Amino acid sequence: MDLSSTPFFGLLRARLDQLSERQKLIAENIANASTPGYRPRDVDTAGFERMLASAAGGRGLAMSRTSATHMTPGGSVETRIVTQDDSETTMDGNAVVLEEQMARAAETRMQFETNLALYQKGLELVRLALRAPGR
Repeated sequence: MDLSSTPFFGLLRARLDQLSERQKLIAENIANASTPGYRPRDVDTAGFERMLASAAGGRGLAMSRTSATHMTPGGSVETRIVTQDDSETTMDGNAVVLEEQMARAAETRMQFETNLALYQKGLELVRLALRAPGR
């Protein structure tokens, strides 16, 4: 049985992949903090918020995919990378603010650890369910 093909584990794995990609982009931004003209990049995480906003009006939420950036019911996520300037730009055109990048790195790490804990707890539940009675 391939657990990554189940909706629960597939979605968690896709989220972990997305968070890994975000952490990689943050590391690149920090490494280029003094590169003239460099603009920081990040993963577009607003797709879910846009879906919730479009569902306003009391109609509720239905599983549909209206944009390429939305998750499919199977749990795969298409990661969209956006160039997003931080709050300040230096005279040489660099738009990386180290403090903001470090805050994003810490936030991403917390989200990754939370998702990893959920994944591990799910595996524990599967192991518990597979155990023979009385063991």
